[in-house]
Amino acid sequence: MTDTGKYLVITAEEMAYVRREVGTNEDDIKTAVTSLREWLRMQPHLPDAVDDSLIERMYINSKCSMEKVKLGLDAYFSLKHRFPELLINRDIGGSDFQFLMKHLKMMTMPRLTKDAYRVHVWTAVDKDPTNIIWLLYGKTMTCALEIMLVEDYSLGDVIVFDLANVNGGHIVRTDINLIRNLEVCYKTAYRRRLKGLHLVNASKIIHSAMKIVKMALSEKLQKRVFAHLPGSTTLFEYVQRDCIPDELGGTAGPVDNFSYKLREMISREWLLEKDKYMSDESKRPAENRYGDIYGIAGSFKKLSVD
Repeated sequence: MTDTGKYLVITAEEMAYVRREVGTNEDDIKTAVTSLREWLRMQPHLPDAVDDSLIERMYINSKCSMEKVKLGLDAYFSLKHRFPELLINRDIGGSDFQFLMKHLKMMTMPRLTKDAYRVHVWTAVDKDPTNIIWLLYGKTMTCALEIMLVEDYSLGDVIVFDLANVNGGHIVRTDINLIRNLEVCYKTAYRRRLKGLHLVNASKIIHSAMKIVKMALSEKLQKRVFAHLPGSTTLFEYVQRDCIPDELGGTAGPVDNFSYKLREMISREWLLEKDKYMSDESKRPAENRYGDIYGIAGSFKKLSVD
């Protein structure tokens, strides 16, 4: 992959802050990565085709819990069997991806919040709901997660979803199961933590949107959803303005400066190669309990949020 360091802004001070918050340091990380890589080599059903940077990020994202990293590594490879529509064949140069970029703008903001969270913004939704294919946007989200798992250094995520153009047609076409499946991937295979989901410009559609949220997200994540009326500034009680595009009242710059920029920083071949590596369930040891949680027969209800 190419260097995303020029886009994702992470200072040495921010990296040190994240490490302090999760209770780790350079020596501890090196010891953990070595141990986890050895554990991975001993798993007959898992490939060891991961960089040390991925293991380190997963360790940080798991708040330095070795057991949770092991769960995460198993999920990272095994969930591709369970959710292939989200986690494999992610051809960012394909016509599907070119289509979706015209109908909804998705972006990962380069600057961390003051509390070291990464901000993601979805805006400019096409008013015609037939042009919004949620599965493609879900797959695009996993592409961003893939990049952040080797490049980002943060304590989790803040998502801002602009509902200005969203209407009843979008709501009825929303796939509840897709959202649930994304949550599983998000918090297990990528070990990310959601600080807040902010629905902005939310007046006309808010009741329907909140109903979707309650059906789709786990109870704990529901408590991290916030709605903001058009013209209000309540979003900035949670996220500073320099992390939000100008069009949504922030000062970071125009939306087009950020939309799909993270996707542009990676090689098409790199991502397709990542898609090839998955667990071999025929070799999973009988005593391995991770498969009961994340494998083909895994249950969403068994998962919990950090």
